[in-house]
Order: sequence, then C-alpha cells, then structure tokens
Amino acid sequence: MKKKLSTLLFVFILCVGMMVPAFAESLSDIENLDGLRVLDTANLLSDSEADELNEKIIEIRDRHQFDIVIYTTDEPLETTPQEYADDIYGAWQFGCGNDRDGVLLLISMDDRDWYISTCGFGITAFTEAGIEYIGEQITPDLSDGNYAA
Repeated sequence: MKKKLSTLLFVFILCVGMMVPAFAESLSDIENLDGLRVLDTANLLSDSEADELNEKIIEIRDRHQFDIVIYTTDEPLETTPQEYADDIYGAWQFGCGNDRDGVLLLISMDDRDWYISTCGFGITAFTEAGIEYIGEQITPDLSDGNYAA
C-alpha cells in the first residue's frame, strides 16, 4: 500500500512540475508582465487592438483594484481549460490585493474552447450564471473571428 501511495504521489509531483515549464515556454517571448494584461500568444489581435484593450483593462484594474487578464493560445491544452486557466492565473501571480482579486479569460484556439477563471472577489462577482451569460455574449464573435469585440 505504501509503495502504491508513494508511486502515485511521485507521478502527481512529476505532472505538476511539468506544467509550470509549459506555461513559461508559452510566455517566454514576454519579458515583463507588469502592466500587460492582454497575453495574445495566439496572435488573434492586431497590435493596436491589443494595446487598446490592455489600456482599458489597466484603467479598470486601477479604478476597481480588480485584475483582468486575457490569455489566448493556439497550442493544444494538456489539461482542461479550467485547470489551464487556473494554473496560468496562479503561476504568473495575477490579481489585486491579498486575495488576488481578478478574472482571467482563456481562449484556446486549438481546442476551440474558452474558460473564465476567477480568484478572490472574482469568485463572488462572476457567478456561474454570469459566466454563462458572458459566454453567450462572446461566443458568436469568437466563432466569427471578431476577437477584438
């Protein structure tokens, strides 16, 4: 029994240890994340669209002390969109205040999926019903390739 438990624990630690380098690799082109909240690694937005969106996010973050991150990827996800989004938010230490209040929108082009991860006050502010509503609003634009909208 101890041997099985030790083996299972080892495999778990190995899997977790392999996830962080994957995030580092996908964001390796970004040297400084301070002030950068649109992480468009899938190149869905023009530079001006990303800059404009980033400015709006920074304004909201500064005014409400609530972090907003948009992360796009065209790489296949090795976990569920929820786990991936949660891991990115945690690994890159996004969030405002002690509770790391904020939200992250993940758009995965390879998986044709999206997910909204919440932390701190974001869990209260973005209910499941609210996230479903947001999904209903953004899905048509995502399907049409209108990513800036």
